[in-house]
Amino acid sequence: MNFTNLFEMQQQLDERIIATHPELKETDNLPWKILALQVELGECANEWRGFKKWSKNQSARNKDIECHACKGLGEFHNQIFHGAEHVDDTTEICLYCEGTGVQEKNPLLTEYVDCLHFVLSIGLELAEEWIIEADYEVYRYVQGAWNVENTIEQFLVVNKELAYFSVDYDVIHYVELVSQFLGLGEMLGFTWKQVEQAYLSKNTVNHQRQEQGY
Repeated sequence: MNFTNLFEMQQQLDERIIATHPELKETDNLPWKILALQVELGECANEWRGFKKWSKNQSARNKDIECHACKGLGEFHNQIFHGAEHVDDTTEICLYCEGTGVQEKNPLLTEYVDCLHFVLSIGLELAEEWIIEADYEVYRYVQGAWNVENTIEQFLVVNKELAYFSVDYDVIHYVELVSQFLGLGEMLGFTWKQVEQAYLSKNTVNHQRQEQGY
């Protein structure tokens, strides 16, 4: 799997953000992107929930959440009465979920993909062509990655690699970060196809947010 398309889409989004926020031009944008990735990793862990040993609910939120308003139906059915007489039935689309029946798409996958946006954006800052053209297998097998025993350790390893990278912006540390991040995705149960599709969906949302002055 080639990363080039994802990097290209991320570059288009980054350029749009910079056009909206011209103060970001010709500045060092890596520090805030690194911090943003740290925050998103925390949000991803929060949806995974496996570290919450104090809680009886440690199940990952890795399925679509049904709409609380229409109970997943996507619509409401109404009966019209004239006095005691039933006159007609009507159906109206649930405005809360826009008829999808889904209040929130797979929260864990959504947060993982939010992380991916910043992983790609950080890579673009390095401006190394070979990083952008590397395929999935290149990142998959960097230094025998993903040898940890559990998902908690994998989250910690990803954060460790991000910390290493933040010191000197070294390209090798970035490659190791990507490798460990992909390993985290597999440990969370995602296929690369799922991640790609979710990235495409969220990327569209992010462009819409720029249009709306998010």
